[in-house]
Amino acid sequence: MAAYLAAGVTDQEHLSGRTPTVRFTTLSRRRVPLPLHSPKAQAFQPDFIALPSSAFVSDRDQTRLNEYQEKPSALGFIETHFPGLFEPYSRLLSAAIAPTNSQPSGSDAAQPRSTQLNDAQPGPQLLSELEELSTQLEMNQLPAPPGWVSNAVEKHRESRFLDMSRVCFPNVLLPGEGERTRMKVAMIRCSAQMYQQRCTQPWLRFSLGLMATKDELGLLRVDATGMEDCVFRKDTGRGVIEGIRLLLGIMLATDQELGHHPAFSLRDAEAPSVPELDATTGDKRPAPTTNSDNQPDLKRARTAGISSSTRDPLPPAKYRFREVNFVTLENSKRHLPESPVSTETHTRYYIKYLLEGRASLVGRCARVWCAYREVSGSERESLASVHKINPDIPILIGPYALKLYCADIHTETYTQDILRVAQKAQDEGIIQHVLLPTDVWYLGKISEVVRNSKSIGIKPENTGCDIKDREEIITITAFKRTLDQFETGYEFYGAIIGVLKAIGELQDAGLIHRDISMGNIILSDEKYANPDKSEHVNVDFGNGKLVEAALVRRQSAPMPSAGGLHDLDLATFIPKSVPPTKEHWVTDGGYVRLKLPKKSPEEEKNPQLDICTGTTPFLSIPILNGKQHSVYDDLQSTFFVLYLSMFTYDTPTPNCYPEAPQKISLDWPAEVQGWADDRVPMKGLGIRKDGFFQYGDKWLTVLACKGLKFWRGSLEPGLLLCHYYALMEFRQALLTKFPAPADYAVFKNGRIKPREVAAALEKIVEIYKDEGLS
Repeated sequence: MAAYLAAGVTDQEHLSGRTPTVRFTTLSRRRVPLPLHSPKAQAFQPDFIALPSSAFVSDRDQTRLNEYQEKPSALGFIETHFPGLFEPYSRLLSAAIAPTNSQPSGSDAAQPRSTQLNDAQPGPQLLSELEELSTQLEMNQLPAPPGWVSNAVEKHRESRFLDMSRVCFPNVLLPGEGERTRMKVAMIRCSAQMYQQRCTQPWLRFSLGLMATKDELGLLRVDATGMEDCVFRKDTGRGVIEGIRLLLGIMLATDQELGHHPAFSLRDAEAPSVPELDATTGDKRPAPTTNSDNQPDLKRARTAGISSSTRDPLPPAKYRFREVNFVTLENSKRHLPESPVSTETHTRYYIKYLLEGRASLVGRCARVWCAYREVSGSERESLASVHKINPDIPILIGPYALKLYCADIHTETYTQDILRVAQKAQDEGIIQHVLLPTDVWYLGKISEVVRNSKSIGIKPENTGCDIKDREEIITITAFKRTLDQFETGYEFYGAIIGVLKAIGELQDAGLIHRDISMGNIILSDEKYANPDKSEHVNVDFGNGKLVEAALVRRQSAPMPSAGGLHDLDLATFIPKSVPPTKEHWVTDGGYVRLKLPKKSPEEEKNPQLDICTGTTPFLSIPILNGKQHSVYDDLQSTFFVLYLSMFTYDTPTPNCYPEAPQKISLDWPAEVQGWADDRVPMKGLGIRKDGFFQYGDKWLTVLACKGLKFWRGSLEPGLLLCHYYALMEFRQALLTKFPAPADYAVFKNGRIKPREVAAALEKIVEIYKDEGLS
């Protein structure tokens, strides 16, 4: 704040009305996670965090006085305890709170700042201004700060209460970690806290984190292309200056400068708090320590005379935070359909809830929402007439699945535009069991829209991490039930059969899916929990006021079978040849990537576009052994989906579509977890999985003993036989027909016949259809 005040006095033009939007604070109860964290949160909170300035208030809500913690401004502390050391700033503070006739200026006057560090020497004009300021300070002739600086300083001083209902991970603008001397340890912990921030704030394009030791200050910055860090000494003049610039920049940053995606607008939300329980997991919180003998001398001095209730306030009744409200997309960046559907320049989607947020710090960072499109003009009039809706209220149509991900621009999926290839095959009637996007938006490359540069840097060799450029892509698809929402065994097997047919159709189009998993299998029937074709909800359209709006059902998007595939984000063409086995496979958040050796200059000109990928538990044995993807691998992944389903889904799920389904806890037996553990090297997983299925009946024994009740069929013997014969048919076709490991990935296209397996399963399902399956 002192630096902000000095900048407001000396350089009013360039500061241009920027008022503080961010404030740092520390928290008590260090070993307790911040509430509303992701399920994989680590067991303690950051050492310090940056929150919106709105979390600090001067007047408390009288109905919840115990939900505030006193956090006085450091400005008064500096004036009181360090009058000599900070005498010039104290004089500035006195001038700042004095009456002034300077014109006020709000945050609307804010101008974008350059994020580029300026290593040049200070110009003569700046030196002259500083000398003049120094002279004025010595003579006690202080220039009057502008009104907006005075107001910001005064507000900072008066806002001495932290609203604890705002202290939760969705509100953290920046986490910070401190260590005595170990900067690398602080960096690791800070990146873990940044991951929690990304999980709870899916609208972020990038994340920032601070690390501090006794001698150093560091900044972490992570986006979809990679991670960067900057560390400098605090005991050098240059380090002090850079530290002030860094923290001043963060304090004055706008939402977009802190990573907020400009296409996303937010709304206020609340979540109830349970005393003594974590707000997300329900785990018992550890009791705060009251034994001062165990506290270091410095901590005892800070906490002397303070009651435990002051140090560790009770959780608030509710946590208040923000969530995604609307996503606004420019039609000029639209990829599908070929011709514009309207003359509007933008399309806006109302977000009902977040369905899935993988939210990795780097990589694809895929997130999926349930969304409704805002309609206008003749379409709105038509819908109002058909559904007998008041034409004066807003109308939103859906549900759609809105997916945002960052695609690697060097993959074949991206360069060859696989979505367009699949769309053409669907138009020709080749593909019928794959749900394709109805619209695609290409929002720009990370290097340009996030980093504001035309080229992207490469990390030094000793970091072992190349930075790959990616492009932000949003796809719009008809929102469907997924495999975990099946209502009968007959529907479940119908979806598996539909997947096999989809694999065959993709093969006819020359494509392979490469990421068959439970989440990528959808059900055809749109069985709504609410039979009405429209519902009325209150929506904030951007002014903070709730307005009644109608959610109208879109036309059904049926498929020929009970289910099929979607999500071709990782699909590619069927390879014409099989490359040598690659040994350097690693896992990354459940996904598999190939750690390639450094390329020669010739290879850099012709980069390898196709690397194998997938979701670890469902990867085929050939892929785990380093082979290249083939149609056979998609088939084997489908078998693993069928087998693992018997340890995942106990009974058919009551339909809540299109509301958010209940999260399923994966409690797989140790024998299954052993070959699905993404901490084990890929080749090791391949050996485990191959042994599990190839030798003896271990895989059937584990299922019989530890499979869930629905699949063991204790009440329906016919159902048990159906499951048994379906698994045996699958295994016979995939795991014993071609047992030699060397042959797994060298099938010619004609030898892979997914429809044969589908036909065999159809016969089994029809035989047992009336014996507990439907």
